[in-house]
Amino acid sequence: MIRIALPDGSRRAIRPGACIQDAANEIDRQLGKSIVCVSIDGQLHDVRDRLSDDCALTIHTAETPEGRRVLCHTAAHVAAQAVKRFFPTAVLGTGSASGGGFYHDFEIGRPLSRREVAHIEVEMTRIVEEDLPIERHVMSKGDARVLLIRRGEILKLELLEEIDSPTVVLYTQGDHADLCRGPHALSTGRVPGAPSQGSPLPPGGTIRMPRC
Repeated sequence: MIRIALPDGSRRAIRPGACIQDAANEIDRQLGKSIVCVSIDGQLHDVRDRLSDDCALTIHTAETPEGRRVLCHTAAHVAAQAVKRFFPTAVLGTGSASGGGFYHDFEIGRPLSRREVAHIEVEMTRIVEEDLPIERHVMSKGDARVLLIRRGEILKLELLEEIDSPTVVLYTQGDHADLCRGPHALSTGRVPGAPSQGSPLPPGGTIRMPRC
């Protein structure tokens, strides 16, 4: 067994190799339902990661700054998926949390009208309501290159070549895939915005696009 130290000073014994999400459920089932990400020895981690050594563990929810930033980052991926549904040939740039919201860059080839942006926002809400599982994939750079070429993501290919590692991480949600280190929420439904959650998409969220 490995031992994890919690912020309240308590310690828990967890089996080696346990998924962080499962470990959180063991610590507190209610907390396990609201977990977004964790810090292990001060470093932010995805809840899909596994525990292998003794460590200090801090659980982050939507109520913490760290959890909020991860949800905003996931909202950026939701924005990307919404844009790709309307513009399948759009090329993905970078996207992440920014301040209290998020941004995502694209190459589309022309300005978007206000009506198109409004349609994208509606589609984002629809994707949140679909509650699509977000899956993390670790793969070789070669396999990632093939996938990105097949999808026409030339900007992501440029980012891929800058990564000095034999393996990379991609996140998928439904038919959407993106080269990204994460971490991310477990599903699109975790992003504030579904009617059942009674709150809007992250404030200040923008979809930034080149005016070509």
